[in-house]
Amino acid sequence: MTGSPRGPKRTAVPAPSPAANGRARRLPRHPHAHLVGRPDADTVMLPAMPEPAAPPSAAAPPDYTRPLDAILLELPGAHGPPEVPAPSRRRTLISRVVLATILCCQAALSLRLHNTVFQNEALYLFAGRWELAHWLHGAAVQGDFVSYFPGTPALYPVLGAAAADVGGLAAARGISLAEMLGVTALLYSLTRMLFNERVALCAAAVFAVSEATILLGHLATLDATSLLLLAAAAWLVVRTASWRWRAYLLGAPLAALAVATSYSTVLFLPTLAFLAALAAVPYFGRAALSRMLIFGGVSVLLVAMAAALAGHEFISAAESTGSATGSVPLSQILADSGRWAGLGLALAVIGALAFARQPRTEPGELIMPPGSQARRAALGGCLAATMLIAPADQLLLHTENSLATLIAYGSFLSAPMAGVGLARLVGDHFRRPIAGIGVWALAITLGLGQAAQFPGAWPDAPTVVSQLQKYLKPGARYLVEDDDVPIYYLDGRSDAQPDQFTSTYYISYRTPSGQLITGTPGYLAAIRAGYFRVIIYDSTVTPALDKVLAQALEASPDYRLAAAFTEKSGSFRTTCYIWVRS
Repeated sequence: MTGSPRGPKRTAVPAPSPAANGRARRLPRHPHAHLVGRPDADTVMLPAMPEPAAPPSAAAPPDYTRPLDAILLELPGAHGPPEVPAPSRRRTLISRVVLATILCCQAALSLRLHNTVFQNEALYLFAGRWELAHWLHGAAVQGDFVSYFPGTPALYPVLGAAAADVGGLAAARGISLAEMLGVTALLYSLTRMLFNERVALCAAAVFAVSEATILLGHLATLDATSLLLLAAAAWLVVRTASWRWRAYLLGAPLAALAVATSYSTVLFLPTLAFLAALAAVPYFGRAALSRMLIFGGVSVLLVAMAAALAGHEFISAAESTGSATGSVPLSQILADSGRWAGLGLALAVIGALAFARQPRTEPGELIMPPGSQARRAALGGCLAATMLIAPADQLLLHTENSLATLIAYGSFLSAPMAGVGLARLVGDHFRRPIAGIGVWALAITLGLGQAAQFPGAWPDAPTVVSQLQKYLKPGARYLVEDDDVPIYYLDGRSDAQPDQFTSTYYISYRTPSGQLITGTPGYLAAIRAGYFRVIIYDSTVTPALDKVLAQALEASPDYRLAAAFTEKSGSFRTTCYIWVRS
C-alpha cells in the first residue's frame, strides 16, 4: 500500500496475528510507537501531529463551587497536608448525625438540673447589671468587684446580665448551655483534624456527659464563656497547623481573652502552646517546635499588656484568685478528683499509650498524618497530662473551690486522647462494641449522678428572701451569710441597696469613736452597738463564726429571735435563724 501523493510516505506496520498458543505475538517496539493511532484492517498508520496546546496565558475560569478548605490550602504561604484522608459523604453525614445526637443528650442532661440562683450566679448577674447601668446611663458602680472577682467584671457579667434582663435567670443559664454545646462541637472538629471522625465522636461522647460539662452548661457563671474562648483558640491552632504563614497566632488573642474572662485559664496556656507545635510537626518537622515558643510568648505578652492597661487592682485580684488557700484535707481532694475525672483520665492514658505504639486502630484506617513515634508520644502525653492540672493546683492550695470547674478545662484538652482510648477499647471493625457501650454508660451514670448532687447543695433562696422582706427598712443594715443572693433578688428596692448588706466572710466596722475593727471582734462590736437591724445565719458558710454570733445574740437585750425554720434542698438540710433588733 502506498502513501498519498500529496504527503510524505507513511510507514506501514503489519497488524499482529494471534500465535498458535492463542496469545498475541509480541512485536518489536517501533521507534514511533507512542504516536500510533487507530489501526485499520491491515495496517497501523501514524497519525497527524496533535493540535498545539493553549498558550499558558489562557487561564481557566475560576470554579466558585470548590470548598473553602481547598481554596485556603492553595493561598500563598499555605501548605497542603501530606496524605490527608478524604472521608466519603456518607461517612461525613453519619458522623454529623451522631454528633447532633450527642449534643442533644448533653443539652438534656444540663436542662434537667434545676434550683434557685447559686451564690456565684447572683454575684455575676447583679454585678453585670451595674456595669450595664454604668455604661448606658453613667450610674456609679456599687461594689469593688475588680478587687476580688476571678475574672474581668466587664466581660462575662455584662453578657449574663444582658441575657437575664431579657429572659431572667433561665436566659442567662441558656447562654452557658449554648456555649458548652459550642465547646463540644469544637472538640469534635479539632479531634477530627488531629485523628478522624471515629475518634472525634468518641471524644465528644465522653466529654459531653462528664460532670463538669453538665454543670457548666447549667450555671450562669463565667467558666463556660472562658472555656469556649479557649476551645476556639485550640481549634484555630489545629486548623492552621499545615499553613506556612503564622495563622496559628490568631488563636493567641482568643487565649488571652479567655484568661481575662477567668484568670484560672492561664494554667492551661502551656498545653495550648504545645498543641500549636505538635499539631504542625507532621507538616514541617522539627521547625514546627518554634510555634510553641512563639504562640506562648505572644499569648503571655497579650495578657501582660491587658493587665498593665487594666491596673493594679486587676493584677491583685488575679493573684488572690490563684493563691487563695483553704484547709481541705488532701485525701478528700484526691478522692473527689478521682470521682470527677478518674474515668476521663484513664481513657486518656490508654489512648496516649496506644497512639504512641500504633497510630491506627485497624489496617488502612483513614487518619490524619500521625508523624513519628516521638511526636505521637509527645502529643498523647501532653494532652493526657492536662487532666492532672486541676487536681495538682487544688492540692497545692488545699481547697476545692475551683476543682469542678477547672476539671472541665482539663477534660476538654485531654478529651482527644480519651477518644483514642475509647476507640481502641472498641477495637478494629467494632470488634468489641459492648466495651464501648459499657464505658460510655458508666461515664453518663457518673456524670449525671455527680452533677445532680450539686444543685441540691444550697438552700431555696426565695424562702430566706421572703422572710427578710418582712423587716426591710431604708437605711437599715443586714448581716447575712451569702449577701449576693438577697442582693440579686431584691435588686431595685430602695430598702435593700447593696451597701446595706454585710456578709459573714468579712467586716470592717468603725466604732462611734472612730476605731476600725475587722474579723470576729468587728462582728461582736457591731452587735453590741445594735448596728444590724436583721441578722441571718444557718451555720453552713461560716459555722465557727455563726456559733459565736448565736452566743452574742442570745446574751444581747437588743435582739430577739424572730424566726427559725428548716432549709432543705436535695442533700442540703439545716436550720436558719433570723434575729431582729427590737
